[in-house]
Amino acid sequence: MTADLNKLTTVAKQVRRDIVRMVHQCQSGHPGGSL
Repeated sequence: MTADLNKLTTVAKQVRRDIVRMVHQCQSGHPGGSL
């Protein structure tokens, strides 16, 4: 169970990074709602 939680945490962090990068790349919008 702990391994699943650690993997999920890692994936969630990566998704957050990707959201911030995408919002910055398009130079529009605000990431607050997506996070």
